[in-house]
Amino acid sequence: MDLDKAKSNYIYFVGIFLDLFLMILGLSLLVLLAVIMATGIQDIFNTFTNIADFEVVDALNVVDSLLLGLIVLEVFRNISAYLKGLSAVPVAINVGLLAVTRQIVLHRPDNFGSETSYLLVGTTYVVMLGMLLAAYYVTIVAKPREEVQQKTEQVI
Repeated sequence: MDLDKAKSNYIYFVGIFLDLFLMILGLSLLVLLAVIMATGIQDIFNTFTNIADFEVVDALNVVDSLLLGLIVLEVFRNISAYLKGLSAVPVAINVGLLAVTRQIVLHRPDNFGSETSYLLVGTTYVVMLGMLLAAYYVTIVAKPREEVQQKTEQVI
């Protein structure tokens, strides 16, 4: 009997330790993401202060920095949702949408050796974007409609 109680206490304390470890890790990641976000904002500010030397490549870099900042912000929200015990799936889908959109915007032909590889990678991005949009629709748009319909049926 005492052995079962000792096992139960051990499992309880290991669970508390793991929860504490995940909380500290999550908060550390949030601080790191805040620092990365501040660095990105500083880069955007530096680009706009040197407006006399502004070129098209600089505009793409600004868009890249903005989208990367949004990705960092969504990852921040994802970690926050996880730490609060909420579902992080919609936030993770948003992160994926932003990341694929960023890759599509920055998809330049001069980064590839051949046209075939350029088209193959571009097609892969479009397929990934389509899958993420379908997941977005299923989890964020269609699910609330089903919940409203169920609540309406319960009232009737």
